[in-house]
Amino acid sequence: MPSPLDWLRRLAAKILPPATPQPEDRESIWSIYRRDARTFFRLVGLLWLGALVYVGYKTLNEPETQWKSAASESWWQTAGDFALAVLNDFGGVGVGIAILAMLLTRPLNLTGELLMSLYQFMVNNFVIPVIEKHRDEGRVEERAAWREWNRRRIDAEAKGLPFNEPPPGEPNAEDLC
Repeated sequence: MPSPLDWLRRLAAKILPPATPQPEDRESIWSIYRRDARTFFRLVGLLWLGALVYVGYKTLNEPETQWKSAASESWWQTAGDFALAVLNDFGGVGVGIAILAMLLTRPLNLTGELLMSLYQFMVNNFVIPVIEKHRDEGRVEERAAWREWNRRRIDAEAKGLPFNEPPPGEPNAEDLC
């Protein structure tokens, strides 16, 4: 079992970046660690989608605007005006979302790593001992059955009687029929 100092060193190694980061350790344009890239892009996509839905909803429910006043024009032109209004409102939000995702990615990954460590700790200290205890109880019962069978076999041999009983765990002739 690792000592508390070893556990603390491993935790620090997960939290802190390497002492001498190499340029290839980061995604160049986003300046995030490669190990965090998947979480970053998922988070950016989720945040952008949520923000786009919010801005679209807000734009739809605005009072009379330029895109709504064009209702007399064709549907396509109205839809295009609506899309431009949404993108106009969304422009400043996109950069903020990327920055927010960069700030949240490492804490999210660290939280996931800590939760997985906690899960493994719980399994190792609570689940596995119960499984081993039940397995050991089964072995004790199995050994007792073998000792009893062997005692009967030795008694039968000592009395000169035939002993046809199969060993524990093997099916009886009656069970096979």
